[in-house]
Amino acid sequence: MFSRFTKQISRPKAGLFLALLMLFAPALIATTVESAQRRAAKPTPTPKKKATPTPKTQAKSKPTPKPTPSKNSKTSAKNTDRSTSKTKTANTKNDRKTNEKDRNAKNSKTSKTTAANSKTSSKNDRNAKTAKTDKNAKTDKNSKTDRSSKTDKNAKTSDKNRNTTSKNAKSTTADKNRSDRTSPKNTKPTTAKTTPKNTADTRPKTDRTSKSTDRTPVRTDSTVTPELPQIIVTTFSVPIKSQARADASTVSHARLGTVLKVSDKNPSWYKVQYTAAGKTATGWISANATSDLNASAKTEIYRQIVERNYKPQMDFASASEMYEFISKVDGELDNSDKSAEIELKRLLALRSALKTIDPGQKESSPYKEFLKQQDKEIVYNEPAGQFIVVSNQFWNLHDKYKKSTVSDAIAWEAANNPLPGECEGYVNCYLFDMRMRFGEYLNLHPNGKNSAEALRNITDYLSPIVADSKQKTVYNGPTDVTDRAEFNNLIAELRTIIARLPYVEKEKTLQQLRQIAEAYR
Repeated sequence: MFSRFTKQISRPKAGLFLALLMLFAPALIATTVESAQRRAAKPTPTPKKKATPTPKTQAKSKPTPKPTPSKNSKTSAKNTDRSTSKTKTANTKNDRKTNEKDRNAKNSKTSKTTAANSKTSSKNDRNAKTAKTDKNAKTDKNSKTDRSSKTDKNAKTSDKNRNTTSKNAKSTTADKNRSDRTSPKNTKPTTAKTTPKNTADTRPKTDRTSKSTDRTPVRTDSTVTPELPQIIVTTFSVPIKSQARADASTVSHARLGTVLKVSDKNPSWYKVQYTAAGKTATGWISANATSDLNASAKTEIYRQIVERNYKPQMDFASASEMYEFISKVDGELDNSDKSAEIELKRLLALRSALKTIDPGQKESSPYKEFLKQQDKEIVYNEPAGQFIVVSNQFWNLHDKYKKSTVSDAIAWEAANNPLPGECEGYVNCYLFDMRMRFGEYLNLHPNGKNSAEALRNITDYLSPIVADSKQKTVYNGPTDVTDRAEFNNLIAELRTIIARLPYVEKEKTLQQLRQIAEAYR
């Protein structure tokens, strides 16, 4: 076939053709073989790894508001310009489009897929800000390694590839400097300039996410069960019934001030939980004997309960329930006048309960247990044969609320609280009793609501002593120096207190004190 072809052309032309054929045949064969090998070879994708910025880049980057090109970026620009000039020279010899594809594939095989990393880096630029910077940093590092370790041909090929993506390389250098600062203000403008399509790509994902979120079931108000209130018992010994009926059997009793948890209710009854014999049980209690317990108005609720149930004269069961209820809520009270009234009622309820206990019953139940629990607040008065409240409980309460309007009432109750023991005619004892009771009230409240009555009580108390001051058949005075000093001090204190009073009746009391002082010098 070749001979036939050569016969059809003249000998000079055939010689020229053969010479040209022999000149270009090796190059064509090598190109054909190389192209076939490239088509057969498949580039292996490099695993995506999160690269950390190199120490040099971190050291050179400065956290300034506006990014400025560093020395690295200038060097990269110079290298890019040189590679551009080399690429233009190479493009004059070969087909630019074909060589770009072929040499990019060869470069990915010989230099660990440098071009593939550049493409992957550009894709990551559109998807993640931080990953873009890391991939580009890795690509630059690989490019430098390839240029120093590979042949001149591979170096030129790598330079050409970098030239074709010079625009991306410049933006990568700027992005690298920005990412080192990790500033949200620097990162956002970079993303907007280099990957304007990134926002559009992420919007459908955001929309799909919001739709899937919308399909999540949401609990509505209709599924929420309103919390039932806690209630407090407002009367003495309220029966707890087995059913919500007045004629139902009684299963237990709730004492005054007991707080119960409600599990169900109807207009007239509450189903409550209570404790009996150490076990929790349920029963029904009348709504009329309870009140909702509002945490923000507890003091007022407690005051209403006390006012509703307190009486000056109560039996032991009622008085002890009242005392125990107020003692239990004492720590929840504020320092208002209402709290002062409630705490005063606590001591008065204790005094009422003690009055009902007969001396012969003090060792029997429930009196024995009650007396033992209140041991620190009570004392046994042997002459009267009964337990009484320690007077200091009243005076301490007065000191607590001395600026309150209730302080006068507290001091008056303290003045009327008897002291234990019996004077048996000893004048010092009587003077001490008057000084510590009505004398103390007048000392604290000389213009008090009960000051006139307190003065009368002192006058009446001293009258028998004055009447016996001459004969001294009933009363006797101090016998030693210590008792005489006490006697003189008591006389002087009473004179000072009474002299300040605004009543003319005080002159009679002052005269009595002078007569007693003269009689028992």
